[in-house]
Amino acid sequence: MSAPPVNNVLIVGGGTAGWMAATFLATHFRNTGRTVSLVESSNVPTIGVGEATVPTLVAYLRQLGIDETEFMRRSHATYKLGIRFTNWRAGNDTYWHPFGVTGGRIDELELFHFWLKSIRNGYPEGPFSSYSLQVLLAEQERSPRPLSGTSVVIDRGQYAYHLDAGAFAEFLKGIAIERGTRHLVDDVTRVVVGENGLIAGIHTREHGLLEADLYIDCSGFKAMLAEEALGDGYVDWSNTLLCDYALAAPQPSSASMPPYTRSTALSAGWAWQIPLTHRVGNGYVFCSRFIEKDAAVREFATLLGVEADSLEPRVLKMRVGHRRNFWRGNCVAIGLASGFVEPLESTGLLLIQRGMEVLLEYFPDKSFDPGFIKRYNERMQANYEEIRDFILLHYVLTQRTGDPFWDAYRNVPLPDSLADLLQTYRRTGTVEIPRHSVFRESSWYSILTGMNCLPQTYHPRADLSDFEKIRHILGVIVHGNRETAATLPPHRDYIEAINAPGQPG
Repeated sequence: MSAPPVNNVLIVGGGTAGWMAATFLATHFRNTGRTVSLVESSNVPTIGVGEATVPTLVAYLRQLGIDETEFMRRSHATYKLGIRFTNWRAGNDTYWHPFGVTGGRIDELELFHFWLKSIRNGYPEGPFSSYSLQVLLAEQERSPRPLSGTSVVIDRGQYAYHLDAGAFAEFLKGIAIERGTRHLVDDVTRVVVGENGLIAGIHTREHGLLEADLYIDCSGFKAMLAEEALGDGYVDWSNTLLCDYALAAPQPSSASMPPYTRSTALSAGWAWQIPLTHRVGNGYVFCSRFIEKDAAVREFATLLGVEADSLEPRVLKMRVGHRRNFWRGNCVAIGLASGFVEPLESTGLLLIQRGMEVLLEYFPDKSFDPGFIKRYNERMQANYEEIRDFILLHYVLTQRTGDPFWDAYRNVPLPDSLADLLQTYRRTGTVEIPRHSVFRESSWYSILTGMNCLPQTYHPRADLSDFEKIRHILGVIVHGNRETAATLPPHRDYIEAINAPGQPG
């Protein structure tokens, strides 16, 4: 006999995590009789730092039937085609992590292997990223979408956004409520846990006891349900990913509106610069073991070209790691309640989205099957560990010297997963990724080649293809990218057009 269904879901906490979860569930629950409620306090500020995204958010909007143009207007969003890394390798250098494939696959093999074979045969190839359409568009500051119609980048969803996290949450809030979410503004005073280890209800100051079948903890680093009430532990990664603080200091919009995130290595971490329609988001992620806050502010101000006394940044403490159990009993932790990895690759919103998508795959009945919970936790842990490895890759390949922070990263013990990946890559040129991976092979190749880490050889399969034909195809790719770029408008022109007075929304 089957267990009763889960009919009522209560989300504790708003912000981006809460409203992304509510919109997702409310959309999928339509016409099922199931209900979604969200309770949030008016006294809890949001972190509001994660203003850059990855292409999965495009899929999120499309899956939920959310109009992109309206989303961009309401969220002060601009396009993001990748990340430009400056001074990460040795100082005075730049490389790219573009979105989408770089050149694609030829004869069922990643272009990387043919690019490397061409170099090994003495051809004056440019960087691996020179075969990326997104890099070309980024360098020319062009929009991926024409003023009317579409493009190959748009059709494939190989782009992302910069956005105002607070405005995005408010935008989603309206959609979630319109789709049936019950919204309560109240303070949670106590969480009731039954003898069976499940949450039995939540006491609030104004609305009394709130009960549900399934609880989603979106209460941020506090993890009010998962940690405070259920006692779930935390896996600390502070000895692997060293940065533990961030400064955030927005500035007025500038004349330039590049469709990419800028990441600049500094003495004890790195700084981001993100263009929005109404401001430029800036931040400095650093390790307090190697620089004091006042010194970090001065270094940050120098990068931004302002006086340190005028900066007055927000100071944010980062808790790097993840929950031991993302799902425990009848509670699923989402967003900062589930974990945090520094925002170098803009994966914060991705992990919120992935947490909800995997929950839908294993959506329970009231038996809360342990097999479902186990598989969910394994999937989410794998996602976090992959992101950890990918971010760590940026640091451990550095050739910077003289700064204790960067020197320390050369002695950070590598997780076995990353050590194995690097060992295989250095021998064979191959990068093997799991089925549910966050990053594609071309993303790993972008960082590896950008940091000047080339393998001993390319994949032997590359020798099975006609090399002259391959050389011709490489030229065709470059020429085709140039032709496509010439048809697309400047990024600023497109953003100004969709935000012109009189536009709806």
